[in-house]
Amino acid sequence: MKEYPLNYRPGSVPAPVAEIPFFKTLASEIVEEMLSSTTMLDCESGDVVIKEGAEDQDLLFLLKGRVRVQKDGSVIGAASGGGVVLGEIALLQGSQRTATIVAETQVYCIRVKQQFLDGLSAEARNAYYAAMYRFLAELLAQRLDAASEKLVSAEKMIAEMRKG
Repeated sequence: MKEYPLNYRPGSVPAPVAEIPFFKTLASEIVEEMLSSTTMLDCESGDVVIKEGAEDQDLLFLLKGRVRVQKDGSVIGAASGGGVVLGEIALLQGSQRTATIVAETQVYCIRVKQQFLDGLSAEARNAYYAAMYRFLAELLAQRLDAASEKLVSAEKMIAEMRKG
């Protein structure tokens, strides 16, 4: 895995970053400060992007490629490109990473280091937190809804198997 500073001109958000839904919810002042603390990750297939148990609480956004999510060594999910957020649980809980993220293909991500908050005014910091928590609440609600649908489907299959 290679990590390098995000190449951007102040006042101009790179197109792949501008397309991430979360960035669209933020004031330009906040985005500028975020970009100053953002790095680009270039991962090969098999690279560990996030390691379960790690202490960092950086927020990652998957720009391109496909990753698998593992918990205690078992695959529990997958995600692919388009601004998918990674590492949100550790950030929300202020805890260690809860899962391992492994690149399945060539993967490009941006890593937003939370130190950027130190450069924001109290008002901008509060606006960032409000936008982040709303974005993550909507994301987690969608994931909970999808998990609930899978659970209902599995319960129906089990009930049918017991009948048959």
